[in-house]
Formats: sequence, structure tokens, C-alpha cells
Amino acid sequence: MSRETKRQIAEQLFNDTSAYADIMALPHHVSTRHLAMLQGDRAAQFAPFAALTGYDDLLASSAQALRQQADLPFEALAKCRQNLRAVRAVIATKPRVELTAFDPETGECQTVRTRLRAVDDHQVTLLNGQVILVENLQAINRLPKGTTRD
Repeated sequence: MSRETKRQIAEQLFNDTSAYADIMALPHHVSTRHLAMLQGDRAAQFAPFAALTGYDDLLASSAQALRQQADLPFEALAKCRQNLRAVRAVIATKPRVELTAFDPETGECQTVRTRLRAVDDHQVTLLNGQVILVENLQAINRLPKGTTRD
């Protein structure tokens, strides 16, 4: 059976409104006693069941744990910001650094030794083009010359 034939059969079955001709011209009823149901509530009553009950709560608690893991103590945060300002002052020399950054996708901290291309208030750009958000920095230290390969 061709696609066109199936379409014609479906049209005949589902587009025939002749059985409802007597009520088609009637105005839509709007209750004077009850407010209209919100679309979300209306959709929810037709949901057969909540297959993933508790899944949103699990995701929220995992995200909260990761956010707490990324927060640095005040002293460590102050030291990181101070080192970041020092590196920013010499960014034209593409300084060698060792930086540790929190990866919110994996929940892990990663440490790399590399050169920096740019630093601003919101992000650090590595020489290879990778961007790390300042809010995810855990530590940054300038390295002496000869400690990394370019």
C-alpha cells in the first residue's frame, strides 16, 4: 500500500466530521462557576504515570554537592585571585602556569601546566584556545621558565 493511499484512508477516517454536524456550530462552553484550568495542570491529568519520580530531586542534590565541592575556602580563594592578578599583569609574555580548575560536568578538579593567551574578569584562555571560567579556578601559580613544553 502506497503512502498516498494510506494518507487518503486516514483522511477519510479522521477528517470526516459529519457525525458532529449538529454540534459544530454551537459556541464553546465557558464555565461561570470555575476558572479555566492551567495548560500544565490539564496536561498533567493526562499523564499516565510519573516514570521518573524523584529523578529531578536526585539531579538537584547532585548539582548541589558539585557546587559545594567547587567552593574554595576564603583564604584559598584570596590567594587564587592574587595569583590571577599577578599573571594578568604579565599576560603579554604568555606566562607559564600551573592551574587547577573544577570541571562542573565531571565534578573533578584537573591540574594542567600550560601557557596562557589571555585573562579577563570572567575567563582564562589557554594557549591552545581552551577557555576556563574564573569561577571554576581552584588554584593558579606562575611557573619558572623551562618547566613546561610549549
